[in-house]
Amino acid sequence: MPIATRTIQNSIEFCKRMSFNRNPVLGNSMEPALTAAALVMQTVLSPPFEWWWNNEELAFTCDPTPNSATSTNAVSTGGTLTVTASNTFAIGNLVTAARFTGALEGLNGQILEIATATGSGFTITLPASAPTGTDTSSGVFTNVTSQDYTIPVPNFSHIEHASVLDLNAVVGSNPTTYTNGKWFELTVKNNLALESFPGRPTFIGPHTEDGSGNMTFRISPAPDKPYPISIHVQLTAPSLITNGVNSTWAPIPDFMQNVYDYGFLALMWTFADDPRATWAESKFKAAILARAEGLSEEDKNIFLNNWEELKMGAGLKTQQGIQLRAT
Repeated sequence: MPIATRTIQNSIEFCKRMSFNRNPVLGNSMEPALTAAALVMQTVLSPPFEWWWNNEELAFTCDPTPNSATSTNAVSTGGTLTVTASNTFAIGNLVTAARFTGALEGLNGQILEIATATGSGFTITLPASAPTGTDTSSGVFTNVTSQDYTIPVPNFSHIEHASVLDLNAVVGSNPTTYTNGKWFELTVKNNLALESFPGRPTFIGPHTEDGSGNMTFRISPAPDKPYPISIHVQLTAPSLITNGVNSTWAPIPDFMQNVYDYGFLALMWTFADDPRATWAESKFKAAILARAEGLSEEDKNIFLNNWEELKMGAGLKTQQGIQLRAT
């Protein structure tokens, strides 16, 4: 990773010198400087931009057989089913129950959603009409699909690209032998439905996140073989709440100082109704587009339009504040 040592406070000091020593940090809230820094950081690290210094490579091997777990104890009470079982389920997974007898037999055949999960057990939130009681027999829970795979990635933003490896690929009318298999690019989609007919996956998308940094990705169709999957993802902007203006601009590297300093200055001057904001904004847009290789004209227009909306919003807030002070 490139060096990222400059802090938001460094940018504030630069802004002060450019603003007749006017302090952009007001009170204990550290506003509007903190929000301005967060907006610039989120703009730089959001689509359509994709940076080599802000990505992560993820990998898993899909399994044509859905995960299952056999319970050693299951207790249904107060609308919650608590299950003791060695498992690899993740929060949000859909499972079916089977083989219960006695008090919990009514759960058999139902589709249930995992509410919490550890390697040794999990819980499921049940409807009020669900049976209650304890069952120490071997209840079996099975994923409804083999399309979902969970990976720890606490700062996931979006998939940049993904590929699937077919170790027995046959391509063309005169099949080519690939000693180590052949990689095929997956099409990224934001929403994928369940699919019963198996085959080599052609689509992938983010499906759920459990609130603890574990992302579940869904592939489609359901795999017919244990295909290796590689996912290249971009990461989100970090929160600035903990360290405030003492936070660094990381992961944005120091060599992009001209990008975030001009963006920060443009917003601060917009907040202050300073006519020089247009100059700083032009410098920011030129600097970031010069760094962003491979953007299409459509991508550039998306960024320019989004930035214009953000800047207008900041100016509107300033005007509203002036009007309120005048009343």
